[in-house]
Amino acid sequence: MYEVAIIGSGPAGLAAAMYCIRKGMDVQLITGHLGGKSSLTVRFPEMNEHRVFKAREQVQIFRARIEYLTHTWREDRASSITEHPEGFQIELTKGGAIAAERLIIATGVQPTPLGVPGESDFQGRALGSSAISYTHALRDRTAVIIGDSDRAIEAALEAAIQASHVHLVLEVKSRYSHHHLDIARGNEGITVHTGCEVVRFEGDEFARSVTIRSSGYKPDADASPDAEAPQEQTQHEQTIEAEAFFVERDPRPRSAIVGDLVELNPDGAIRINQRNETSNPRIFAAGDVTNVGVEQILVALGEGARAALSAYRHMTMQV
Repeated sequence: MYEVAIIGSGPAGLAAAMYCIRKGMDVQLITGHLGGKSSLTVRFPEMNEHRVFKAREQVQIFRARIEYLTHTWREDRASSITEHPEGFQIELTKGGAIAAERLIIATGVQPTPLGVPGESDFQGRALGSSAISYTHALRDRTAVIIGDSDRAIEAALEAAIQASHVHLVLEVKSRYSHHHLDIARGNEGITVHTGCEVVRFEGDEFARSVTIRSSGYKPDADASPDAEAPQEQTQHEQTIEAEAFFVERDPRPRSAIVGDLVELNPDGAIRINQRNETSNPRIFAAGDVTNVGVEQILVALGEGARAALSAYRHMTMQV
């Protein structure tokens, strides 16, 4: 039985593994891909990043240190976790199982794509899902931020600090703070489009435009001004050209595997305290799957390290 098992190997999982190894813990990291989504990058036309600090380079340092320690990790995924008095039984998708006294959950989030033509084709080529991770690349560029919540509005406000102009596209049935929307509308660098449906992305090597469709109503011209006459629904398509596009829908935390073992918030994120402890004293969590929700690599690295230190503290305090 391992002293600790880590599920997920993005920045938080890698940092947790490194600190467990440093503390001499018998650890097993279960990973689908070392580095997780941090290995996915977005490129933009004529982008020069030679003077830009790249947080993902720090992830590569952790990955390189762990990669050769093959006894500390296995390329597999956890399909289910069962708790018993001594610890946890982790069933693996490739068959077999491992046992661990403690868990660190660093499974991240699942993006919520639009599912429209061109989206998958241009992913990583001027089309991404986290504008705040690329604000340094938006200077003198036009950006399009698409979403259905405050997440998109906040991303647009931050992007507007660097970008020459931002188009904020809010989808039909979006849920957001009207106060936040009023701030965006009052920003000269942002054009707000509400009640929209994204039709498609188009481009060449990079995404170059997005077509959106908005709905409206026009009154019956023959109706009496005082009558509540039926209105005719109209649809208008608009193509917006830009150098950067971001789909800022709220992601889904990958927390289902421990949903019955720890407390989740209403959005499905794992609740943690300042020590990355969950409601279960033997389960710790770090990174985007938690209610911290910052979605920044350097934050995830720190959270992973702290989760490992808390797991080590839990081990040393056992009688």
